[in-house]
Amino acid sequence: MSRPGLRGRRTWVISATVGGLWLAVVLCAALVSSTPLARVQDAVLPAGVTPYRWSWAAPWPVLLPLAGAVAVALVHAALLRVVPPRRAPFAATWLATVAAGAIAGMTVDVVLVFGTLFTEGWAMWALDLGSRAATGAYWGLLYGWIPALLARRVARSDEPEDRIRRGLPVTAAAAALAALVLLGAAEVLGNDATQAQVRAEAVATEPAPVDGAARPDEGAAGDPVPERAEGDGVTGEDGCTPERATVLIGDGDAATGHRVLRLELLNVSDAPCVIEGYPDIAFGDQNDHLLEVTVERGSSFMAADPGPARVEIPAGGSAVAYVGWDANSTHGALVARTLWVAAMAGEPRGSKPIAIDVIAGSSVAVTAWALPPADASTS
Repeated sequence: MSRPGLRGRRTWVISATVGGLWLAVVLCAALVSSTPLARVQDAVLPAGVTPYRWSWAAPWPVLLPLAGAVAVALVHAALLRVVPPRRAPFAATWLATVAAGAIAGMTVDVVLVFGTLFTEGWAMWALDLGSRAATGAYWGLLYGWIPALLARRVARSDEPEDRIRRGLPVTAAAAALAALVLLGAAEVLGNDATQAQVRAEAVATEPAPVDGAARPDEGAAGDPVPERAEGDGVTGEDGCTPERATVLIGDGDAATGHRVLRLELLNVSDAPCVIEGYPDIAFGDQNDHLLEVTVERGSSFMAADPGPARVEIPAGGSAVAYVGWDANSTHGALVARTLWVAAMAGEPRGSKPIAIDVIAGSSVAVTAWALPPADASTS
């Protein structure tokens, strides 16, 4: 009397053996990698498709090999539905093992190729293409005889009508495809988590900022500094547009409890240009995010505001403005690490790295553009 459910059950036993072999080889390769036998590891323990990566961020050193084992087992089961081990169970099962390893490896190859396209462009897209597919096929060639022996034994014990039937059930194909997608996702997510861990460790080992400010945090929330602020920009045919003038950021000066920074608008054209109003400034913190600072127009303790007025800058000459603020404690704070400046709001901002004690929540005052005193340096 035939048992209808036996065929599918025995197919899965054979394929589960294939998945178990995958995990066994990966685990053995991990153990051997720390011994003198590591030099011959790839020859007898090819685990390059889903290596047991001790250095990967948890839990991916475990999840990635498991995803590979599941993918190989399900692909193997689907292949046995196409080429059932009926007349040559030993050869068919062995070949299916080789093909399952190659398909799993090719899945990782495809994921890495697309990742390289996004990060490196077309120049390196084919680097190592097919190498993991070859490793997976080699693994199947070395160890496929084990499930093949099991298949031959099962085939001998079955009645002819109980052997694996032909055809590719939708469920087997869908399960294999889903497992391959999960394998590719595990490769991507594991790599991303590991890279984030490496960056975090690198930041943690960096010396603490000399001013006591908070360490950079790549995971910190925040917005990038806008490339320009809302505004009309420089207007007029003779205006000091970015093509005619450039903003230079000078060095800071200090008095007890007070700070000032000099800005210079240098006319690089061969004709006079006109500016009227206040420079546009913004600050970036140590995480390259917009630092929340209140920017006020007016005087500070160390710089008087002349007020907005039409200023004609001669060719090769310059106008100046000043940013002033009171000293702040930077201990554990988000601080200014970049100053972004434009001649006026609406113009594209340029930037310069700085190390000043402007912190989140503080206020600064900026004066209007004005010609420097006749005896002042334009440096």
